[in-house]
Amino acid sequence: MPKLTDKALSAMGVEKLKPRADRFDVYDAAVRGLGIRVSPAGTKTWFVMRRVSGRMIRRTIGRYPDLSLSQVRRQSADVLEAMGNGGHPAANQTMTFAAVVEEWLDRDQSRNRSWGQAEAAMRRDALPAFRNLRLDQITRSDTIRLLDRVIERGAPVVANRLLAYLRRLFNWSLERGYIDSDPTSGIRSPHREKSRDRVLTDTELRPLLRACDDIGYPFGSFTKLLLLTGQRRREVAEMTWSEVDVDAGTWTLAGERVKNGRPHVVHLNRQAVRLLSGVPRVEGSDWVFTTTGKGPIKGFSKAKAQLDANSGITGWTLHDIRRTFATILTERLGVSPVVTDRILNHVQGSVRGVAAVYQRGQYLEDRRAALEAMGDYIEAMSIGAGDSK
Repeated sequence: MPKLTDKALSAMGVEKLKPRADRFDVYDAAVRGLGIRVSPAGTKTWFVMRRVSGRMIRRTIGRYPDLSLSQVRRQSADVLEAMGNGGHPAANQTMTFAAVVEEWLDRDQSRNRSWGQAEAAMRRDALPAFRNLRLDQITRSDTIRLLDRVIERGAPVVANRLLAYLRRLFNWSLERGYIDSDPTSGIRSPHREKSRDRVLTDTELRPLLRACDDIGYPFGSFTKLLLLTGQRRREVAEMTWSEVDVDAGTWTLAGERVKNGRPHVVHLNRQAVRLLSGVPRVEGSDWVFTTTGKGPIKGFSKAKAQLDANSGITGWTLHDIRRTFATILTERLGVSPVVTDRILNHVQGSVRGVAAVYQRGQYLEDRRAALEAMGDYIEAMSIGAGDSK
């Protein structure tokens, strides 16, 4: 049941709603059942709730500021009436592609690690094309034309990702009965991607490490920690102080923070501990790498361009650091691929079949020793790059 409130929302009040550690809802007294949800990232989403056939039903309407308070009040009346009459929003004009996207992001994607990428792809390409169409009006030809436009602007990989997100959205809608057929069915990925195998050499790593020291916190420190731990970009970028035990030299990630959903403990070698000990802490913020204190760092492309300019090394990605980390461990430091897989927390390790049954141990001591060796390797390279520490 929507929480009763005697206070009507105001345009200024909605604008001033600030994010909290957990998402929260605020309801409107002017239209019973209308509310706005604020995510920890600051995203504000309009929704309505009403009891239908003995159970509470929630429908997402749109996102603020795309929909103003006055606009959403008008739209919510239609949606609530349709719900009260037992009508399914899919058969109503209000069930537009834009409305379904907002509901899908909120209900299905909000806990996925790729949520941010899915939202960006929808807002950049899909919503401008399909925003006001009913979901069941979108055809396979419409989808193909959209992908063609993305390719024509020189972004074939983006087209592949967009198709994947659209397929997720339409499959989810099919399961919920919003549509009877999936317009992405039978569409092949428009671009054949080549698997990357870029590994940075020691000759490239030295100036890159020097560039990290030059640009400093937060992006220089962040990039250096990628190389010292081998963890994924988002995991390091969203590191919080509450996850880190500097005294024990451990960083503990909950299952929802990692790709395979399994809790993961990362040993912090002394170089990583020293780096974190020198990171400035923003009062009242739990984020380790932040520019505002209100959220983790963003703007990786700009920071990467700065690293390229300072180091003179180009043609690499931040994910290549993870591949480089694994290569150094296995090929240069002689660490077992099994231990390397445990450190990287791969969804599936390099060991298969019956052997995997006998190698499910976490190899904690081996992982600790491997990461200490990695820290020493990077430190020696940093000294060679001009680091006097």
